[in-house]
Amino acid sequence: MSDGHLPLAGVRVLDLTDRLGWYTGRLLALLGAEVLRIEDPNKPQEAPLPPAVDVNGRTVSFHEEYAHSGKVISMLDLASEEGSSALADLVESTDVLLSGLDGRAPGGWAEINPGLVHIVITAFGWAHTPHDDEIDDLLILAAGGLLHLGGYPDSGPIVPYGGQSYLAAGIYAASAAMFGLIQVEHEGSGYWADVSAQETMAQALEDSLPGYVLTGKIRPPEGAEGKEAGTGTYACADGYVSMVAGRLGTARAWAALVDWLTSECDEATELVNDEWSDFAYRQTSEANARFRQIFEAFASTRSKETLYLDAQRRMIALSPVSDVSDLLANAQLRHRGFFSEYDHPILHRVVTAPGPPFRFADVELPVLGPAVEIETAAFSDRGST
Repeated sequence: MSDGHLPLAGVRVLDLTDRLGWYTGRLLALLGAEVLRIEDPNKPQEAPLPPAVDVNGRTVSFHEEYAHSGKVISMLDLASEEGSSALADLVESTDVLLSGLDGRAPGGWAEINPGLVHIVITAFGWAHTPHDDEIDDLLILAAGGLLHLGGYPDSGPIVPYGGQSYLAAGIYAASAAMFGLIQVEHEGSGYWADVSAQETMAQALEDSLPGYVLTGKIRPPEGAEGKEAGTGTYACADGYVSMVAGRLGTARAWAALVDWLTSECDEATELVNDEWSDFAYRQTSEANARFRQIFEAFASTRSKETLYLDAQRRMIALSPVSDVSDLLANAQLRHRGFFSEYDHPILHRVVTAPGPPFRFADVELPVLGPAVEIETAAFSDRGST
């Protein structure tokens, strides 16, 4: 990339996906690809994902707008002869095809475009995803195992916010697309990948699967409770902090934590007693509850920021539990250019949104605004890309 070009500059991507593949197109657009999204006006429209606002009779879903930013969108009646022919022409001239169950089977476009990179993104894999069932984020999280880990020991599962299975599937699909482009470049042959959202969720289970294989134990949901004293989520003066300073951190972190607390909090002096040096004791519910009392009494007069900075100086892994306003004001995120801003054509104001999840030393990544809708489904000329 020494020439200053984005890595996917000149690459054409045809997006036929449902929600599982929306984020894939955005990631490829950030890398410089031209992404044309086709939507069928005869297909039932999914309800807008929140948060959403109504502007002059038009619903703006910020989730969908973010996922489709940087794309060009066109309507095409895929059931008609004209629409089917137009789609075939587009596939013939595209480099990467993103599709779900509504598209052809993997490898089904090879006759039209032998060098095509075709990424199929479904809930459980092409051959195992029912075509007639409504499958959403909740079901995929449950089938992938991640839902079981979300929540508290004394409650039912809690779904993490934001359509995590959609985003995870999108990331894996974008990676598969880039592997495919590399293969086409070096070998000249086409490439297809079958991305299962369920499998991407299974990759997010941390030590749950190997733990079960080795011990036969099913890891329970933990909520704010940690596995031992010094590890967990704790209340403070203006919210919560998350800390890992027990055996899951380092022995040195626990010693530093005890030294910190005992030097500033009289109630913490009992932490120097012999039983607190025993890791097995620190894992008991009694020790967990007592440590929580001690630390939260200490933290009740201190802010998240103060605790974070003091812990960092002592090499203790502690971080604020941030809300949206905290993230927008975060000095490090601002300095790193995490957020991007653009003029919103419908809201008529500047909108702040998360920027690219990656960066390059010698290339400036684009700021992607809302998708542009066009009447005729067509890619731009190769020479102008």
